[in-house]
Formats: sequence, structure tokens, C-alpha cells
Amino acid sequence: MRLTTEHFRFFAGRTSAAAVQSAADALERQYARVLNDLNVTSLGPITVQIWQDEATYYAVLDRYFGMHYQSNGYITGKDELRVLAVAQLGVNIVHEFCHAVSLSVSSTFANNPRWLWETVALYENGELVPPRTVDYLVRGAYPSLAELNADPNAGRQIYELGYVIGKFIVARWGRAGLLDLIRAHGDVHAVFGVTPAEFETEMYAWIRATYL
Repeated sequence: MRLTTEHFRFFAGRTSAAAVQSAADALERQYARVLNDLNVTSLGPITVQIWQDEATYYAVLDRYFGMHYQSNGYITGKDELRVLAVAQLGVNIVHEFCHAVSLSVSSTFANNPRWLWETVALYENGELVPPRTVDYLVRGAYPSLAELNADPNAGRQIYELGYVIGKFIVARWGRAGLLDLIRAHGDVHAVFGVTPAEFETEMYAWIRATYL
């Protein structure tokens, strides 16, 4: 299955035409908004590879990274997305697109740091996990930024917190602050003049007041 849209070229193997078209529609709907949000003026055509077969997808992923990650999507740069055709394909593919666009803000941003890398994509993609449903937040057991940097095989808390972290940053310092933080690779002291501990204290106080 192959499909070309205004901004994307899809190579989808045995994935159904309906699933590919739905994914394409999701990407094209969000394309202009994401570029505008991250202050990116243009991108070249983006290649999207979609795997229907899970075993083949993970074999390719493992070869690419040199190890196994339990992930339904990743990017190889700002011009290629790779995803597995799961039920949440539309959400996942836009998430990976947000990662790709963020590399135009800083070409060395990928997982650097991981907590902010995922925060940007989760926030831009609207992937809110309600804090009232997250047990450790309700209990007040707040992970540090260092803990949120955990390798995806070691911890996945950033996927639960990334959206609200992004929301906090934009509420407190605006989108310009978020973009500056991307360029500074998450150095909150250099950008905002606060230590990581002070940032965490203010962030969790905001999350408590806003959601809990």
C-alpha cells in the first residue's frame, strides 16, 4: 500500500488502505498547527513507513537502535516516521510527527533530554493523562526530572506526565519559553533562572492546583 499526500509519502506494506488513509488524514489535519506551534516555517516531504506485521516491525526497530524498545513508533530524523499499525495509529503517528518537527527547532534535541523530548510531543499531540488517575501524583510521590529521563525500558512515567508538564511550561513561560527550553536541551536554570528542584516544586504545585 502506497499513498502520497500534500506533505507525506506513505509506504505501508499490507496495512489496509482505510487505516493508511485515516493516518494520512490525521497528519494532514495537524500539519499546519504543529509547525505553527513550534515556529517552523516549512518541512520537506516526510516519508512514513507503516508496518502491519509486529514481528517484522520490531526486528527492524531492534536493528536500528541496536537493542529492543517496546515502542509503537519512532523517527529516524526529521523526514521519516516509522510506526506499527495498532489501534491508536492516528494518535501515534501524529506523536512521531511532533518529534520530527521539534528537530527543526534543535537538530540535536532527540532524547536530549528525554523528559522534554516526550513532553513536547505529548503536549503538542494533546495526550492528556488526567492526573487524578495517576496514583503517585494523588499520593504526592512526585518523580524528579532525572527520574523522568529514564530509558523507556526502565520507566514510562514521562508518558503519564508529559502533557501536563508541557501545559505548565506554556502557562508559566509561554510558547517562547518552551521553544527556548528545547534549544537549551532542557536547561531550566539557563532559560528560566531556576534550579531543577525549584522547577519541580513549582511544576507540581501548579499540577496540584490545576488538576488535583
